[in-house]
Amino acid sequence: MKRLLSAVAALVLTALISTSCGITQGIAGIGSGSGNTSGRALTALLSQYLKDGRLDTSNLSTLINLATLASSIQGLKGNSNNKNVLTDFAQGLVTGSNNRISPANSSTVTTILANLANNVDLSSLGTLLTRSSEVSKEEARNLAATPEVASAASVANSIFKLMDTGK
Repeated sequence: MKRLLSAVAALVLTALISTSCGITQGIAGIGSGSGNTSGRALTALLSQYLKDGRLDTSNLSTLINLATLASSIQGLKGNSNNKNVLTDFAQGLVTGSNNRISPANSSTVTTILANLANNVDLSSLGTLLTRSSEVSKEEARNLAATPEVASAASVANSIFKLMDTGK
């Protein structure tokens, strides 16, 4: 179990590092790199959702994917009117999700995620990424019960309706 958590943590940290590299490259990097990471996180969440029949926020893997999503959308905060950032982010969503988010739906998903970033403090989720291999089951359960996780999970559930489920 610890190996699995370590492997998941390594993958998440790799995604976070690649996102942060995009952030240092300027606003265009914020959009496409973060959109790509968000698309991958949403695809992983959708896969888990389809497997479990629900979005199980008590599952550490689900929490890590929600944390990845929360971290990757932070570049949208305060950029709701910046068409370049939104367009780049939307394109990244399509690429990162392997077209499960279609080009036609990508701007809608981007708007939904921008609203989440602007209206909910997701920092408690973001800190999970830096210490995911150390999180106990009890701590994960407590985090899953927070309003921030509930908001992120609700947004993810609404986005699933816009994604291609592959069925």
